[in-house]
Amino acid sequence: MQQNKITTIGVTGITGSGTSTVSSILAERGGFVTHADKLAHEAMHKTEPAFAEIIQIFGKDILTASGEINRRALGAKVFGNKEDLAKLEKIIHPRVIQRTRTIFDKIADHGAHTFAVIDAPLLIESGLNSMCDSIWLITAPDDQRISRITTRDKIDESTAKRRLSSRSGDETLKKQANIIIQNNGSLIALRSKIETVLKAMSLKKHGFEGLEILEI
Repeated sequence: MQQNKITTIGVTGITGSGTSTVSSILAERGGFVTHADKLAHEAMHKTEPAFAEIIQIFGKDILTASGEINRRALGAKVFGNKEDLAKLEKIIHPRVIQRTRTIFDKIADHGAHTFAVIDAPLLIESGLNSMCDSIWLITAPDDQRISRITTRDKIDESTAKRRLSSRSGDETLKKQANIIIQNNGSLIALRSKIETVLKAMSLKKHGFEGLEILEI
């Protein structure tokens, strides 16, 4: 169990599963939430050290008119190319981890929150799971995921399916999680499941005590 200044929950899941919704509910319950994707985007800013490394590997044709990295253009280069994706992640992931640690240390010292939450689709792959006292995997049937993705991102069904197939599935991620929540119903049902999990576990300053594995 990771010894943190503040108890940390990692929330992960394949796109369309509802990790952001779960994190929002945890924020309502007193958690401080960081979104790994947002920190990754910030790490690509032209004022950050990672910017030059990314341009050196992927070229200046991924820049916008204002000189920032066009994430859509960068994504087009690495999508489906495991080698290039690994190069990008090697640059970004360590910086996201370090930034997250810095933020959580400050939050713990401030004392305004009882626990912290990392919302990260790539929680396991990035190594952010090493910071977590508990890892929550949010799952859902693929048809529901596809419906959510197409509505949220305004993309077609075939594109949504490609996104789902581009990363590790639930069975792989389950090996790393101790809380598994099926987000296959209403928002009210999801809230109820989260409350059940929180009641089943006792939050402590330096980790969780209570049920080791819970699937609901």
